[in-house]
Amino acid sequence: MSKDPTVQQLRCFRVLADELHYGRAARKLHITQPPLTRHIQNLEAAVGVALFERQGRRIELTPAGEAFLADVEMVLGRLDRAMALARQVASGDAGEFVIGYVEPLGIDFLPRILGPFRDLHPHHTLRLLEMHTLEQARALVDGRIDCGLLRTPSNSTTELTFETVWRDELVIAMSERHRLAGAEEAGVRLTALEHEPFVVYDTSLGVGILSSLLAACSDAGFSPTIAHSASSTPMLLALVAANEGVALVSSEIAKMPRPGIAFRSVADRPVISDVVMGWRRGNDSPVIANLRSIIRTFTS
Repeated sequence: MSKDPTVQQLRCFRVLADELHYGRAARKLHITQPPLTRHIQNLEAAVGVALFERQGRRIELTPAGEAFLADVEMVLGRLDRAMALARQVASGDAGEFVIGYVEPLGIDFLPRILGPFRDLHPHHTLRLLEMHTLEQARALVDGRIDCGLLRTPSNSTTELTFETVWRDELVIAMSERHRLAGAEEAGVRLTALEHEPFVVYDTSLGVGILSSLLAACSDAGFSPTIAHSASSTPMLLALVAANEGVALVSSEIAKMPRPGIAFRSVADRPVISDVVMGWRRGNDSPVIANLRSIIRTFTS
C-alpha cells in the first residue's frame, strides 16, 4: 500500500505543474532533477493515477493532474497560512486578545483606541467584555481576560499590575424636576447637595465611584445620605429621573442625553475617579505594551 503524499511531494508537483519542465522546476526548487523525478513518481504511486503525460522532454498535466492541482493549491495555501499564523501567535503578533471594560468606557473611550490597536495588530481576534470592576479583577487573576479597564479595585492583589490611564471627572446627575436642575453651566457645588438623598452603585460592582463620592463630600464637610443603591447604570439613572436622589456618574455617561435627567458639573472642585488598566504581573507582551502606549496618546 502506497504511503500518503508528503508536503514536499505536493510542493514539487505544484512547481512542476507551473514549469512543465523538469530542469526548470528542479532549479526553482533548489534540487537536482533525479530527486524531483522520484518525488513525482512516489506522488503518482500514492495517488494511484498518472499526473503528467511525458512526451520526450515535453510534459503536460493529465486531466487527473489538472483536477489534482486545484486542490493541491488550496491545501498548500491553507498550510502556508496555518504555519504563518502559528509563528505570529508564538511571537505575539496574532491570537485572541480579550479586554474587559467598565460600562462608561464603551461610549467614547474604547472607540477611540480600537482603530489604532487594530492597525498595529490586524491578525489578532479582539474580544471585548463589559464587566464591572470586581468581576474584571477576578477575571484577570483567572486568565479569562488579558487586560482590564476598570476603576481602582479596593482589594488589589500582587498577581496583577495596574496603571492609571484616565482621570474620569465625575458629574452630577439629577432629575430635570430637581430644584437645582436650572443651575448655570458653571455647575453645582457639592455643599448644595448636603441634605439631598444620593443614589449610588451597589458595592458588589466595586467602590471606585462611591469612594470618590465619600471623599469629596467629606472634604466638603458633610456625609452623604444614601437613599438607594443600583446594580446598573440604567437603574441608577431611572431612580435619578424619578427624583429619588442625585448621583455622581462618569463624565462619559453625560455624553449621552437621557430623558428626564440633567447633568451638571461639580462647581467647587473636580471629583475624580481613576480608571486603570490592569494585567497579569509578568505579562510583558508587545500587545499589552502597545495598548498602554495607544491609551496614553489619547489621554495625555
